[in-house]
Amino acid sequence: MAYVRTVKTASEARAVQIVHSSRRGSRDIEHIGSAHDDAALEALKAVARRHLAAGQPELDFGPDFTALPAGSGAGGGPLAITSSRMG
Repeated sequence: MAYVRTVKTASEARAVQIVHSSRRGSRDIEHIGSAHDDAALEALKAVARRHLAAGQPELDFGPDFTALPAGSGAGGGPLAITSSRMG
């Protein structure tokens, strides 16, 4: 599991890090950069999110997926609830 976190540094800057953790409790921390203002902080967070997303494969739903009607879950719309429990 990996996630992005921000921490304060000794110089009062905010550091952006990607933390890779395992079930055994070990962690690997990757430093992305440090920011002294909000704009730079948001830019560093965006870089970290892109870095995390780069390791994720994109699912291929086939060529007809985008041709589905609205409300069917295609194109980021809401999905229909078909059950309230696993079964």
